[in-house]
Amino acid sequence: MTKLSKRLETVANMVPEGAYLADIGSDHAYLPIALMERNRVSFAQAIDNKMAPYLRMKRNVEEAGFASRIACSLSDGLDALHSGVDTLAICGVGGLLTCEMLEKNAEKLEMIQTILLDPHRDLQAVRKRVSALGFHLTDEEMVYEVKTFYTIMKWEKGKPAKPYTQEELLFGPFVIKKKGQTFHDYLEIQLEKVNGILDGPLPKEKREPYLKLYRQIKKQLARYE
Repeated sequence: MTKLSKRLETVANMVPEGAYLADIGSDHAYLPIALMERNRVSFAQAIDNKMAPYLRMKRNVEEAGFASRIACSLSDGLDALHSGVDTLAICGVGGLLTCEMLEKNAEKLEMIQTILLDPHRDLQAVRKRVSALGFHLTDEEMVYEVKTFYTIMKWEKGKPAKPYTQEELLFGPFVIKKKGQTFHDYLEIQLEKVNGILDGPLPKEKREPYLKLYRQIKKQLARYE
């Protein structure tokens, strides 16, 4: 059985049963192979835009015995997305690039029911822009791996029950709700960073946004007291 990292294992657990998955930036194709081994997905498409990772994932898929059920594509983003795909996983890609990738192929999202993302920066922009594409969050999980905090997001088609608040866009509605030690550790580190910026020679016009962020972080930390 293919062993996944903590981050990819969290993503795997959010994939709907029987999904037709497209894994964008698949690299080694570990995620679709692991999901196929667990009978979690029906079919999968592994996509990468670089030749070396494409050849690597193609070899891995063939050696795993799934060449008939995992298609490997050398392509940018969603450009070569199969028509049957209903679930997207975009992992190991920056938040802003993820948004651009989805927005560029907005017409292809009509057939997509679930989107799984794991950005480690620009999360506020991701939540704003993906929700604008007609999806809403149904789950989030924050994990810490290789000195990096990742928020794994599960999006499903449809608008949220109510617009996300500023704090929900910033920290994540489900991350806030679940609290958890990883989120606490993340807040402590962010508070230290913001404190360092505020203690420096910051122009007055740039100071207020950091003061606002400081207060938002402190408000979240107060929930742990």
